[in-house]
Amino acid sequence: MKLTKKLAIMSDLHLDVNHLDSRYIEILIQTLLDEGVTDLHLAGDISNDFETLSKPFLALLTEHFTVSYNLGNHDMLGMTESEISDKDFQLRALGDKKLLSFAGWYDYSFCPEISLEQNLRTKNTFWFDRKIKRKFDDPTTTYQILAKLDDTLATLDTENLIVAMHFVPDKSFLMTHSKFVKFNAFMGSEKFHDIFMKYGIKNVVFGHNHRSYDKIIDGVHYQSKPLGYKREWHLVGDYFKAHPEYDAPNTHNLHRRYRQLKQIKTFDTYLLEHFSEEIKRSVIFF
Repeated sequence: MKLTKKLAIMSDLHLDVNHLDSRYIEILIQTLLDEGVTDLHLAGDISNDFETLSKPFLALLTEHFTVSYNLGNHDMLGMTESEISDKDFQLRALGDKKLLSFAGWYDYSFCPEISLEQNLRTKNTFWFDRKIKRKFDDPTTTYQILAKLDDTLATLDTENLIVAMHFVPDKSFLMTHSKFVKFNAFMGSEKFHDIFMKYGIKNVVFGHNHRSYDKIIDGVHYQSKPLGYKREWHLVGDYFKAHPEYDAPNTHNLHRRYRQLKQIKTFDTYLLEHFSEEIKRSVIFF
């Protein structure tokens, strides 16, 4: 009897920032089990501390699922270039399908109108990745990753291949708000899409942008359903609907509304009671 595989892909759990303790993790595992998941892949940004937080978490997950992952930028904190490379471009079999996973990076091509110097100033002033030590500059790092992706796909039968990565592979998924558009420089590279088209890749899952997408572009089915930070969860809006007495001006502002709700004792209880719903909104099945 052939065992039926069910793959779940999630990204951007941010265990530490979200304070996902054993209560939340137990709900996560049980929700995936209830969905019949046999295989789990995490597409980056598990936590800011891979050794102390992410490794024990991954070990716990392996008690219930066959687990794989690719790094996100937050996972790379404190890693050497060699350690990052060793975890990149992993291939695993999933019944009649295969999953190729890698992190990706960015080359500023999503912000061609902004100078290299200005992008670097923005990164070194505001962006998390200023804490990450890569061996080469960002465009060179991305060029090397793109070359390896091209070489890797050239050796594979891509008919039933699923690709999981962390960074954004196409300009269709960029931020549009004027306040954040400068950060698109650090989202990814439009050249990933070109390579996916070249090899006829049909399914790509990514994260990083903390926005949900489900879109077919040039025959490539892109999906992204990151869990993201608590302040971004659908459950925050759901709580306001369930408790209109707490609704107030500026509750559309993610930071302000979350700070407001954190002061309410019943809010964390509500999140725990409904966390399974947020997981189901944040998982992609194959």
